[in-house]
Amino acid sequence: MRIEWLISGTQTNWVEENYQDGGYVYDTYLRKILRSMYDVNVTYLWRGNQKSKIKRAFQFGKYLFKNAVIRYKGDIVVRDVFSTVFAPFDRKRKHIVILQHIDASGRQYDWFYKAWTKQFFKRVSLASKVVVVSEYWKGILERAGCSNVTVIRNPFELNLFDFSQHDLSDFHRNLGIPEGKPVIYLGNARPEKGYLESYEVLKNIDAIFVTTGKNKVDLPVLHKFLSYDDYLKLLKISTLVITMSKFNEGWCRTAHEAMLCGTPVIGSGKGGMRELLERGNQIICDSFDKLGPLVTDLISDEKKLEDMAIQGKKFASQFTLDYFKKSWIDLLASLS
Repeated sequence: MRIEWLISGTQTNWVEENYQDGGYVYDTYLRKILRSMYDVNVTYLWRGNQKSKIKRAFQFGKYLFKNAVIRYKGDIVVRDVFSTVFAPFDRKRKHIVILQHIDASGRQYDWFYKAWTKQFFKRVSLASKVVVVSEYWKGILERAGCSNVTVIRNPFELNLFDFSQHDLSDFHRNLGIPEGKPVIYLGNARPEKGYLESYEVLKNIDAIFVTTGKNKVDLPVLHKFLSYDDYLKLLKISTLVITMSKFNEGWCRTAHEAMLCGTPVIGSGKGGMRELLERGNQIICDSFDKLGPLVTDLISDEKKLEDMAIQGKKFASQFTLDYFKKSWIDLLASLS
């Protein structure tokens, strides 16, 4: 069986095997699994990334043309959300759409994304299967009239979350974090992740606040751009992880990774994150105004922290690569 995979992106230096780059982690794990069994061909469709509106419009026009002239050769076509809207559906083949999440709010071209989202919900029902990562997004699609939705959650390599105490002590020391204070991880320093608002309501707590990511941060916090291994060590040594996303998450890998590290999480519960936090017995905070008291009470309650760590890790540990592989093999078998 041959599988064709359509990917729409804005990166000129896109790397197919980039395992730990945001929402692409899911796709990268899946391609590795499918390639061990099938012939997989990936077509990367570049949407453009110029700041100039004229140049960007020209690039997007080329992107639309590339979608329009695609001629499929595989038995199954795997598509992202953009190619679902702009690339044709060939009735001779099975089409699988993978959706992490959709959120058009706050984008530079808000009017375009709202129109694009509306069109996505019209066209997604043409697919043989739609795969989402949470029950939240399954419900959204089903209410929009899509009856072919399957939930296959994010996979995690559990062995990556095991560290020796020596490694953690060295990491703690190398970061220059003083002993004896709670460490609170505020998440990736992206505005939509809510780290700014979280810091503003928590800054008077006697703790070490940490953010990560490529963006510059103008806050009196410890900010680092870390390798994935060091990022997991940071989660491991943290007292608490805050995931106050302001948009509807597909799932929230940061919260899941923290739970696998045995670190308690307080999050907004936006989108699919609510399912993760509720089932993992973590804390949902639906307002920044409530965040301060919740954090203050939790970091002083060692028993509660320990219970959340145990329960969170137990739930999060279910979603292994074996679970992921079996779920996708079963899905493909259902299409034959």
